[in-house]
Amino acid sequence: MPNMILISGNGRNVGKTFLACKIIQHLSQKVEVIGLKISPHFHEYNKLDVVFKNDKFVILDEKQINTKDSSLMLQAGAKKVWFVMVEQKNLKDAFKYLKSNLSDKTVICESGGLHEFVTPGLYLFVKRTGEEIVKTHLLKYSPIIVNNDGKNFDFDIRSIVLQNHKFSLKN
Repeated sequence: MPNMILISGNGRNVGKTFLACKIIQHLSQKVEVIGLKISPHFHEYNKLDVVFKNDKFVILDEKQINTKDSSLMLQAGAKKVWFVMVEQKNLKDAFKYLKSNLSDKTVICESGGLHEFVTPGLYLFVKRTGEEIVKTHLLKYSPIIVNNDGKNFDFDIRSIVLQNHKFSLKN
């Protein structure tokens, strides 16, 4: 999916959502952005937000304003945000359900497992500055490693280019 920026990270609280929101803020000034948050953890949710639910996964259309990651993406300027709760073994099925709604959209996705099924336009891997990479298995997907010192990233989001529904970086 050349129209997707996929963000994963070295663990919890490394800045994945913060980076996603910065990118959404930047891009949404020019194009409509769809946010996608995929979590292997099942949380309580508002039944009114359910787009699809079965025994394998739940897809929500995020409408709540709160401190959840998916809500922060909405508050950052995403036109729509889908929050998907799904275990890794069922992720392919959940993404297949969503894919037709994403093919012609500009998508910023935070997911620790989607890289197994999708080749995004840009794949960013967030880690804390000075931290050793724990999730070394993700390196085989050639992510751009983004360091977060707690305040700033060593990655300039202004270098992101979107042309003909395809993400790349300025040289």
